[in-house]
Amino acid sequence: MQPATIEHIKSLVTVAGAVGSFVVFSIGLSTYLRTEKWKRAEFLANEMKEFFSTPRVQKTFLLIDWGCREVQLLEDRSADEGRVIVTRQMQTMGLRPHVLLNRTGSDPEVFTVDDGVSGVGFTRAEAAIRDCYDAFLDGLERFSSYVETGLIDVASLRPYIGYWIADISSPTENADDAAWCAALLTYISFYRFDGVLRLFDAFGSGIRPSSATYISFLKHMADQKFASLLAGTVKCEYPARD
Repeated sequence: MQPATIEHIKSLVTVAGAVGSFVVFSIGLSTYLRTEKWKRAEFLANEMKEFFSTPRVQKTFLLIDWGCREVQLLEDRSADEGRVIVTRQMQTMGLRPHVLLNRTGSDPEVFTVDDGVSGVGFTRAEAAIRDCYDAFLDGLERFSSYVETGLIDVASLRPYIGYWIADISSPTENADDAAWCAALLTYISFYRFDGVLRLFDAFGSGIRPSSATYISFLKHMADQKFASLLAGTVKCEYPARD
């Protein structure tokens, strides 16, 4: 066999080896990526299962979906006594920042808000509403951190929580719904659920005090004095209209 032929064969063997190594590497990489994708999907599914099975989160879904609905709201009461008819107005009053109260207190039996914005505290029902939304928002905070670290992406989250993101941030001309949305968005910003704000941004539905969405809710509220008070708690310049 001629030396040139031998060298040619050696070259072919080297190329074949390189191609074979590349094929093996590609198969290994593809398998790894599929495995990682499956693990992330499994992780997200487990997280969502836990989130959606949380009793307070389940109640929050009812509160978001319905303008008036009887809800098993009070956890320290019997099944019958714990059921409360919750309206948008009740949610709005429950979600307003505590600085809008004349005084604060931890005993809802003593501090009531039956006289509206000028009340001196939160009723048991309103305190329970706050607890429900806290559980819901804490979950969104956690999902936001997963997105920011690259553990999951918005596309993966959308089938699970996209409906609720849209429901909270969608425009409305209904005065009661607008007041509830404005109060909820104020609550999120005032109590520094910053991860929730970033999550809504990632979904393309900004709800910060400077957003057009927030201002629109304020404008459609029937009580513009209250709208101005809400805006003031999150440093949003919004003059009250007569």
